[in-house]
Amino acid sequence: MESAKPQKEHAFLERLVGEWVMISSTGYEGYDPGDAEQRFTESIKSVGGLWIVSDGRGKMPDGTPMAAIITLGFDPAKGHYVGSWIGSMMTTLWVYKGWLEPDGKTLVLEAQGPKFDGSGEIATYHDVLTLHDDNSRTFSGSVLQPDGSFKQFMSSEFRRKH
Repeated sequence: MESAKPQKEHAFLERLVGEWVMISSTGYEGYDPGDAEQRFTESIKSVGGLWIVSDGRGKMPDGTPMAAIITLGFDPAKGHYVGSWIGSMMTTLWVYKGWLEPDGKTLVLEAQGPKFDGSGEIATYHDVLTLHDDNSRTFSGSVLQPDGSFKQFMSSEFRRKH
Protein backbone atom coordinates (compact mmCIF):
# COMPACT_ATOMS: atom_id res chain seq x y z
CA MET A 1 0.00 0.00 0.00
CA GLU A 2 1.33 3.42 -0.97
CA SER A 3 1.59 6.04 1.75
CA ALA A 4 -1.11 8.70 1.70
CA LYS A 5 -0.14 12.15 0.51
CA PRO A 6 -1.57 15.36 1.96
CA GLN A 7 -4.33 16.89 -0.16
CA LYS A 8 -5.23 20.58 -0.50
CA GLU A 9 -7.78 20.12 2.31
CA HIS A 10 -5.00 19.16 4.71
CA ALA A 11 -3.36 22.58 4.21
CA PHE A 12 -6.13 24.22 6.26
CA LEU A 13 -5.43 21.89 9.18
CA GLU A 14 -1.67 22.53 8.99
CA ARG A 15 -2.34 26.26 9.52
CA LEU A 16 -3.66 25.36 12.99
CA VAL A 17 -0.44 23.67 14.14
CA GLY A 18 1.20 25.48 17.04
CA GLU A 19 0.62 26.79 20.55
CA TRP A 20 -2.58 28.74 21.30
CA VAL A 21 -4.10 30.51 24.30
CA MET A 22 -7.79 31.22 24.83
CA ILE A 23 -8.24 34.95 25.34
CA SER A 24 -12.02 35.02 25.93
CA SER A 25 -14.97 32.67 26.24
CA THR A 26 -18.71 33.08 26.69
CA GLY A 27 -19.98 31.79 30.02
CA TYR A 28 -16.59 32.29 31.65
CA GLU A 29 -16.99 35.61 33.45
CA GLY A 30 -13.77 37.00 34.86
CA TYR A 31 -11.56 34.78 32.68
CA ASP A 32 -8.05 36.24 32.63
CA PRO A 33 -5.64 34.68 30.09
CA GLY A 34 -2.79 36.36 31.96
CA ASP A 35 -3.56 34.31 35.09
CA ALA A 36 -1.64 31.02 34.89
CA GLU A 37 -4.20 29.44 37.26
CA GLN A 38 -7.08 30.14 34.83
CA ARG A 39 -5.36 30.07 31.44
CA PHE A 40 -6.70 27.61 28.84
CA THR A 41 -4.04 26.56 26.34
CA GLU A 42 -4.10 24.37 23.29
CA SER A 43 -1.12 22.62 21.71
CA ILE A 44 -1.79 21.42 18.15
CA LYS A 45 0.59 19.00 16.47
CA SER A 46 0.71 17.59 12.95
CA VAL A 47 0.77 13.85 12.32
CA GLY A 48 2.43 13.37 8.94
CA GLY A 49 0.68 16.35 7.38
CA LEU A 50 -2.51 14.26 7.26
CA TRP A 51 -3.86 14.72 10.78
CA ILE A 52 -3.72 17.20 13.61
CA VAL A 53 -4.03 16.40 17.29
CA SER A 54 -5.05 19.16 19.69
CA ASP A 55 -4.36 18.89 23.42
CA GLY A 56 -6.36 21.52 25.30
CA ARG A 57 -5.91 22.15 29.03
CA GLY A 58 -7.31 24.61 31.50
CA LYS A 59 -10.16 25.03 33.93
CA MET A 60 -13.91 24.96 33.59
CA PRO A 61 -15.77 28.15 34.60
CA ASP A 62 -16.38 26.57 38.03
CA GLY A 63 -12.62 26.11 38.52
CA THR A 64 -12.56 22.34 37.85
CA PRO A 65 -9.46 21.28 35.87
CA MET A 66 -10.24 20.00 32.38
CA ALA A 67 -8.51 18.50 29.38
CA ALA A 68 -9.78 17.89 25.86
CA ILE A 69 -8.28 16.10 22.86
CA ILE A 70 -9.34 16.74 19.27
CA THR A 71 -8.18 14.74 16.25
CA LEU A 72 -8.89 16.05 12.76
CA GLY A 73 -8.02 14.93 9.26
CA PHE A 74 -9.45 14.85 5.76
CA ASP A 75 -10.51 11.53 4.25
CA PRO A 76 -10.39 11.76 0.43
CA ALA A 77 -12.35 8.49 0.09
CA LYS A 78 -15.23 9.98 2.10
CA GLY A 79 -14.81 13.46 0.67
CA HIS A 80 -15.00 15.23 4.03
CA TYR A 81 -13.11 16.08 7.18
CA VAL A 82 -13.20 13.47 9.94
CA GLY A 83 -12.23 13.55 13.57
CA SER A 84 -13.15 13.22 17.20
CA TRP A 85 -13.40 15.14 20.47
CA ILE A 86 -13.03 13.80 24.01
CA GLY A 87 -13.04 15.74 27.24
CA SER A 88 -12.29 15.00 30.86
CA MET A 89 -15.73 16.26 31.89
CA MET A 90 -17.82 13.65 30.03
CA THR A 91 -17.81 10.04 28.82
CA THR A 92 -19.09 10.73 25.29
CA LEU A 93 -16.79 10.19 22.30
CA TRP A 94 -17.86 12.87 19.80
CA VAL A 95 -17.23 11.74 16.21
CA TYR A 96 -16.94 14.52 13.65
CA LYS A 97 -17.91 14.77 9.99
CA GLY A 98 -16.90 18.14 8.64
CA TRP A 99 -16.62 20.51 5.72
CA LEU A 100 -14.85 23.73 4.89
CA GLU A 101 -17.23 26.58 4.07
CA PRO A 102 -16.77 28.45 0.76
CA ASP A 103 -14.99 31.29 2.61
CA GLY A 104 -12.03 28.90 3.04
CA LYS A 105 -11.59 29.84 6.71
CA THR A 106 -14.55 28.20 8.46
CA LEU A 107 -14.49 24.48 9.28
CA VAL A 108 -17.86 23.07 10.40
CA LEU A 109 -17.64 19.84 12.40
CA GLU A 110 -20.92 17.98 12.87
CA ALA A 111 -21.47 15.38 15.57
CA GLN A 112 -24.29 13.51 17.26
CA GLY A 113 -24.38 13.42 21.03
CA PRO A 114 -26.57 13.54 24.11
CA LYS A 115 -28.70 16.60 24.72
CA PHE A 116 -27.39 18.65 27.61
CA ASP A 117 -30.82 18.60 29.31
CA GLY A 118 -30.25 15.12 30.77
CA SER A 119 -33.14 13.60 28.79
CA GLY A 120 -30.93 10.94 27.22
CA GLU A 121 -32.06 12.04 23.75
CA ILE A 122 -29.56 12.55 20.94
CA ALA A 123 -29.02 15.92 19.26
CA THR A 124 -27.00 17.22 16.31
CA TYR A 125 -24.20 19.63 17.19
CA HIS A 126 -21.92 21.87 15.15
CA ASP A 127 -18.49 22.83 16.41
CA VAL A 128 -17.29 25.66 14.18
CA LEU A 129 -13.63 26.58 13.92
CA THR A 130 -12.96 29.86 12.11
CA LEU A 131 -9.36 30.76 11.28
CA HIS A 132 -9.48 34.57 10.95
CA ASP A 133 -5.77 34.78 10.14
CA ASP A 134 -2.67 32.77 11.01
CA ASN A 135 -2.68 34.09 14.59
CA SER A 136 -6.36 34.33 15.60
CA ARG A 137 -9.28 31.95 15.51
CA THR A 138 -12.61 31.27 17.16
CA PHE A 139 -14.28 28.04 18.23
CA SER A 140 -18.03 27.88 18.82
CA GLY A 141 -20.58 25.20 19.64
CA SER A 142 -24.22 25.13 18.58
CA VAL A 143 -27.09 22.65 18.70
CA LEU A 144 -29.82 21.91 16.13
CA GLN A 145 -33.21 23.36 17.06
CA PRO A 146 -36.65 21.93 16.13
CA ASP A 147 -37.06 24.65 13.45
CA GLY A 148 -33.87 23.49 11.68
CA SER A 149 -31.69 26.38 12.87
CA PHE A 150 -28.60 26.04 15.05
CA LYS A 151 -28.47 27.84 18.40
CA GLN A 152 -25.00 28.79 19.62
CA PHE A 153 -24.29 27.91 23.26
CA MET A 154 -20.59 28.82 23.53
CA SER A 155 -17.85 30.71 21.74
CA SER A 156 -14.16 31.13 22.52
CA GLU A 157 -11.46 33.27 20.95
CA PHE A 158 -7.85 32.09 20.63
CA ARG A 159 -4.55 33.77 19.82
CA ARG A 160 -1.36 32.06 18.75
CA LYS A 161 1.43 32.19 21.36
CA HIS A 162 4.64 33.78 20.12
